[in-house]
Amino acid sequence: MKRFVIAAFVAAAALLASAAPGTVRAQIPPPPTPGPDPHLYSDPGMDFTAPPEAYLAGRRIIPPAALGDDLQPVAIWVVNPGKEDAKEIQIMMEAFSGAPDQWEGQFESQMHGSQDGVLFKRRTPMSLTNGMPATFVEITYGSGFDAKKEFAVVFADGTRGIAITETGRIGELSAEQAQAALKIAKAVRYPIDRDQP
Repeated sequence: MKRFVIAAFVAAAALLASAAPGTVRAQIPPPPTPGPDPHLYSDPGMDFTAPPEAYLAGRRIIPPAALGDDLQPVAIWVVNPGKEDAKEIQIMMEAFSGAPDQWEGQFESQMHGSQDGVLFKRRTPMSLTNGMPATFVEITYGSGFDAKKEFAVVFADGTRGIAITETGRIGELSAEQAQAALKIAKAVRYPIDRDQP
């Protein structure tokens, strides 16, 4: 009986030794795939990276065919949530097939219709990080303790009008801070044949 057990053990050892290296492994499950970066918004026409201190509040992809004539938020981040100096970064889009240089006027018209006491203070031509032309806009709205300062980078990609905004209380946000946070965007003419679901 001992010889049988020893022979079985030797046969099993020989079988394991003759197996190709790497074929006998412990069954360890692979690590989970990390989710999408919460600081990144990406679709076929643009990429934007929110600052590292921003917390994602919501993000969605809306195909251009589903966009209407009013701005719709597609991504929102909050910096310093729950604090007095909280700021909101937003990407908003609407259907827009006009000339890119006409989009900034359309954006201003919509802002005047959506808030009380809107004042456009500064409009500065700029480029996104990949050279796409855009306009940096400074906006003030509201009154008293509810007064807000908003900075926006606005551009059109041939299919959509896009505004990337940062909003905070007056005195809590400077043009330099906002431009540094909002310019981390790249855009191209929207490739119509590559809509995402």
